[in-house]
Amino acid sequence: MKILEERKIPTPAPSNHASNLLELENGDLLCTWFGGSMEGTPDISIYLSRFDRSRGLWGEAVKMSDDPARSEQNPALFRHPSGELWLLYTAQLWADQGTALVRIRRSADNGATWSAPVELFDQPGTFIRHAPVVNPSGALLLPIWHSNIRNAFGDDSSLVQVSEDGGKSWEAVPVPGSRGCVHMDILENCRVAFYRRRPADRIFRSISDDGGLSWSEPEPTELPNNNSSVQARELADGRIAIIYNEIAASGGPRESSVPPWIQDRDAFLSQCEITDSSAIWGVPRNPLVIASSTDLGASWTRETVVESDAGLRSAHDATGAFTGDYSYPSILQTRDGKVQISYSYLRDYIRHATLEA
Repeated sequence: MKILEERKIPTPAPSNHASNLLELENGDLLCTWFGGSMEGTPDISIYLSRFDRSRGLWGEAVKMSDDPARSEQNPALFRHPSGELWLLYTAQLWADQGTALVRIRRSADNGATWSAPVELFDQPGTFIRHAPVVNPSGALLLPIWHSNIRNAFGDDSSLVQVSEDGGKSWEAVPVPGSRGCVHMDILENCRVAFYRRRPADRIFRSISDDGGLSWSEPEPTELPNNNSSVQARELADGRIAIIYNEIAASGGPRESSVPPWIQDRDAFLSQCEITDSSAIWGVPRNPLVIASSTDLGASWTRETVVESDAGLRSAHDATGAFTGDYSYPSILQTRDGKVQISYSYLRDYIRHATLEA
């Protein structure tokens, strides 16, 4: 894969993270992410920008959430079978992901206007990263995980919220043996899913033989993981393309049980019981790489290094915690056959790139 174009998506916020892409029927793109002063603070809100394909330009970011009491994070865009667009995101109290709720806004006019936000899941600690998929029988499958600050989030595990009635009601189905496996990313074929790993070792995957209604226990792939998000999509030629940070924990000086976005380290640790199974944070989030697979992720071919400058630092990064950080990517193939990616660039802004497939 060859990078053809790169663009900076406009944003009013100093810190920006966790982008997610969606192609509209006319070929335009939507990108959503969260932005504010720092992840976990109440001024973090959801933003949305539209890429005008005819002009080749991203529009100004529109603020899509503004709860003064909660940090709103991890937005995901989804086109419902009815044609309605969904914007889903989490809303937590400060940095405690164990207080997170999932909220939703809907649009009937391709994102021109949106309904008011309402809670989709109100069980505290419910977190999302990826959008729902529709299985062959028409059921909606939304991957979630239950987050708890205890053990520095090392005990988090994955579930799938299943709706047989278009999203009116949901049933949570646990993924067996998924402790430490989060950010479950279910592919459109509903046969394979990939996971970020809290121990920062490898990307894990699981298989389904019943349209995603049940899943095998997650097992490691050959791809390294640094306890940071990954995303995979099927391409028109049958390959699976995955974008991820090609690095795992190695005992480096930046690694610890405290996430780099935590501003009060002592307060965080006072709520935790650190054990050998605690999450590992602080592994560098570079390089950012795309790999492909022709066997549902059993083996992989390295395709492209998207970013690799480990020393680059944003002027907004006062502590250097996000030096060389290119992370939380999104990937899709558009109708013209090109591959589109977005990712956090030093948390300074969201970068969009177009590649040849």
